[in-house]
Amino acid sequence: MSDEWQIVYYAANPIEAQLLKGMLESENINVSMNENSMIGGVGELPADAIETALKVSSQQYTEARKLLDNYENSEQQAIYCPHCKEQNFSNFEVCWNCGKALF
Repeated sequence: MSDEWQIVYYAANPIEAQLLKGMLESENINVSMNENSMIGGVGELPADAIETALKVSSQQYTEARKLLDNYENSEQQAIYCPHCKEQNFSNFEVCWNCGKALF
């Protein structure tokens, strides 16, 4: 049986795609994503031009979809890093900006 790759999610932008790729990989799900070089044109391009597709193997699709459903349905509240004051989501343990622990 061949292992086909399926699009499991369209991230709004490459930054969200990288974060979700890391989340899925931390759960031992292999992820492929397109490199999106269109981000430099933000403001002049339609909003969907920087969407970034995440792909997983068909064997891991269901597990990945459950994790992404949880991501989409979770109420993410903003918290601020005590070190650099940058806004992060409440499910982050490390600040995306400075890399220091949030708690």
